[in-house]
Amino acid sequence: MNGSFEIVKDGFPVNWWYYSMETVPNGDFDILSDTIQFKEGERSLKFQVRSCESIGGWHSPGFFEEFKVNPGEIYKISFWVINKGCDIMVSVGAGMEGNPGPNKTLLRTQETYPEWKYFEYTFAIPPANDNIRFEANILSPGIIWFDGLSIEGVNDKMELNLYPYRGSEECK
Repeated sequence: MNGSFEIVKDGFPVNWWYYSMETVPNGDFDILSDTIQFKEGERSLKFQVRSCESIGGWHSPGFFEEFKVNPGEIYKISFWVINKGCDIMVSVGAGMEGNPGPNKTLLRTQETYPEWKYFEYTFAIPPANDNIRFEANILSPGIIWFDGLSIEGVNDKMELNLYPYRGSEECK
């Protein structure tokens, strides 16, 4: 998965798709593999955004990927963020390949995090889907780092809260 962004080729962490300067028509930003600021390993994924549209998707800087999962199971999605001024949106869905399923915004915030902040959510895969799509979009100028991204199955015998939560904070 390369969720800690350690494996890099041509300047980008591998196994991810990027909305880059070549694909975002009205943006001015850099996507970097940062070896100075990281939470896990020796690298993180950094976006330095000077200008961009606030639409999301391919209109804004960001990254995404789809992963094979087991239909009908519950998955935990977790990651670390440092945010210096960006409006960010992180979403997860039941994938775009084959039978697209529901999509849910896990995090939408302009809050600044000067230190690494941990986020953790759960997402139930519909019985007709076998993909999960993770996507992060940067919707305003600033600097943001991502690290330690993980998507893992959760024991279905555990009692789960199917609504997202952030650490010990309650979701709205």
